[in-house]
Amino acid sequence: MTAKNCFVALFVVAASLSATAQRADGIYHISCMVQMNDAGGGKKTDECTTHPRQDGEIGINGMVGLEVTTTQQLMDEEGAPEVTDLILFIDGQPLPGTHPAVQGDPKRQVLDPGASDSEESNEDKDAVVTFRLNFPITRDLSSDKGKESWKKILGGMDKNSKVVPVSVGLLNGPPLPSSYTATFVRMGTSSLIAFLVVALILGAGFFLVATRTGVLRDKEPPPPGETIQPQERTYSLSRTQIAIWTMLVVYAYLFIWIITGEYNTEIPRSILAILGISAGTFATAVAVDKDKEQKQLTTVTKSEGLLTDIASTQGGAGMHRVQFELWSVVLMIVFCVTTYETLAMPDFSNGLLAMMGISSAAYATVKIPEKK
Repeated sequence: MTAKNCFVALFVVAASLSATAQRADGIYHISCMVQMNDAGGGKKTDECTTHPRQDGEIGINGMVGLEVTTTQQLMDEEGAPEVTDLILFIDGQPLPGTHPAVQGDPKRQVLDPGASDSEESNEDKDAVVTFRLNFPITRDLSSDKGKESWKKILGGMDKNSKVVPVSVGLLNGPPLPSSYTATFVRMGTSSLIAFLVVALILGAGFFLVATRTGVLRDKEPPPPGETIQPQERTYSLSRTQIAIWTMLVVYAYLFIWIITGEYNTEIPRSILAILGISAGTFATAVAVDKDKEQKQLTTVTKSEGLLTDIASTQGGAGMHRVQFELWSVVLMIVFCVTTYETLAMPDFSNGLLAMMGISSAAYATVKIPEKK
């Protein structure tokens, strides 16, 4: 390698390391945190406090106001980051996509003569520049860093709210030193109430459809000489399972949308795979029952209750059914708890999907000779 090529390579490496290690501390300083205070007459004003406050509440889709100072000399240095390059740090975690909007014009305060060259004109003297920045608390999950940050913030909350440190910095750098805190609220009361209302309406509709119609029940003909209404038939395990998984995903989507405002919520591939496994199990069960019906090997009976129906065959509880149900219930519980804690649907591993597939295959295989 020639000396010229070595120089170019070293320059590229140095530039790369410099970009990676770019820092905002030493250039910018947080001078105060903006708080909303009552000003009388039903109005509120933005006041900047120089001491830590813990009574301010923040949350997703909210706003954090900070005043950040620097000097004109530091801003003019080559490679110095722009103030709009800063992002919000909550609980020590960087939040991609939370770049600030500058409120009003920056304030300039010329430094004392001793702090700059006395021969320079007053206009060229170094000055302290103060920016009032409004940081939107948006949840950007398009990058691995964003997913990891929000998972740590929300996953580390034992309750619905938590006092967290608030700071700013660059995406790949450390946050600025800060003594400011705020109470981070996972979900607002009004949003939670709105979701519960929607959930109750959907739940009531699902319950009525499940109990008053035959959509979740077996379709085989009744024994000769008997008449069994559609709403009196035994519940079908495969129909019930795919219906519950579908409802859970719908609930999760609505929950995330109502709480966070994210209508483009990512549905992990593993969840789509589970829905696919459930749909495949349902299709296989329908085909098996249809074949038995044509061969007159099975008939439908009256329901003895949901749990008894989906777990039992003619000889009592079936191990293949119980195993399939238990594994489905475990994944459903994990799905619900994780969605609540992280405001995102969980992405199950390939091993868990394999277990789900094995349970489904075992149920479908043993269902062929079983009698109801």
